[in-house]
Amino acid sequence: MWLFQKRLVRGAALAASASTLAMGLSACGQAGSGTAGGVSCDASAPGVTDKEIKLGLTWSDTGEGAASLAAFRGGVDARLGLANEKEGGIFGRRITYAWRDDQADRQVNARVARELVEDEGVFGMMMAPGGSGGSIEWLAEQNIPVTGMGSDPGWENRGNMFSFYYLGEGSNTAWGKLVRELGGTRAAVIAISGSQSNSDFNRQLAASLLESGVEIVKTYNIAEAITNYEAIADQIKANDIDTLTGTVLPATAVNILPALRERGVELKAPILVLGYDDKVLQENGASLRNAVIVNQIKPWQANTPEQQTFLEAMNIYAPQIQPATTDIAVDGYVSADLFVEGLKLAGECPTREAFIGGGRAAPADPGRGGVPPPRGPGPPLRPRGWPPPGTRTAGRTAPRRRTRAGA
Repeated sequence: MWLFQKRLVRGAALAASASTLAMGLSACGQAGSGTAGGVSCDASAPGVTDKEIKLGLTWSDTGEGAASLAAFRGGVDARLGLANEKEGGIFGRRITYAWRDDQADRQVNARVARELVEDEGVFGMMMAPGGSGGSIEWLAEQNIPVTGMGSDPGWENRGNMFSFYYLGEGSNTAWGKLVRELGGTRAAVIAISGSQSNSDFNRQLAASLLESGVEIVKTYNIAEAITNYEAIADQIKANDIDTLTGTVLPATAVNILPALRERGVELKAPILVLGYDDKVLQENGASLRNAVIVNQIKPWQANTPEQQTFLEAMNIYAPQIQPATTDIAVDGYVSADLFVEGLKLAGECPTREAFIGGGRAAPADPGRGGVPPPRGPGPPLRPRGWPPPGTRTAGRTAPRRRTRAGA
């Protein structure tokens, strides 16, 4: 198996982080009392005691696409384990979390997010992609700090929400240019059945393809458990389609691409939106031959100190995710890292207001060799300086790196 690495736009290395930001904004909360790190607090915020800070996590443990997100929680565990065991916590407090399965469903997400805030009393939220759009409005109204992947357009322009990636409302030309560069002109677009965030992404993708002169011939709504991939392969061949794109997950690609080859079809531009995962490539390299996997992280072969720290933390605190060289684990790690750094900025007696205010006021930082900095305006607890010169974009969906899989 071989990997072909090429940068689509400039990037950094492993995880977008605010780790080198100056410490600031020490503030006290609203009710009760507590002591942390020798500092006496006259009040404590929800989820904060003298010994711990309790967060909430929503992710898709079940539902469409859940298998691809299994490593996200592992990444969260790795970063919080590192903070608690190696870094002494946050001013002497351990970070803990309660979690809920949102089933990649917005309505479920809205319900379980309220449970975490109102019933579990969490300080703030970490959110995996999938159903997060269901609770955005309510969390903003309650001024609850949130970190995660901004894979829903509603994340943008929310003062309480911090991410290293924002989908945005617009579109860009990058996806269409990638397809044309690979020789594609006629596309089949994959959508995950019932996923609104997936629909938002595919809407922007479609605009990019059309602007670049790529015809969208077919759109398929995929339900992993019941999809007839053989029938889809028949239709792709019959319609002379040369491109597979959209929300193409590894579980979909490993079924469709071999079925196409059995019919004598080798696509010019089979593009996966995630799946830069050594386990996936080791187990399914032959099936994924010639596929392009879009990713946000530096190649694992670079073996940077930041990657070594990440992998060591995964091995210790999330040993169930092996090998840990997967982009989704990095997404979880970075989401937790943003919260760790935000808590440092909030000071010895953190409040939600101090977290949000500190994050927005902090200088931008490209991170400890992290994912490529996001583009456009937003809370400064994320890198700035994008898009790079010469890149035309009106959104956040541009692919940042690609990996070509082969046998």
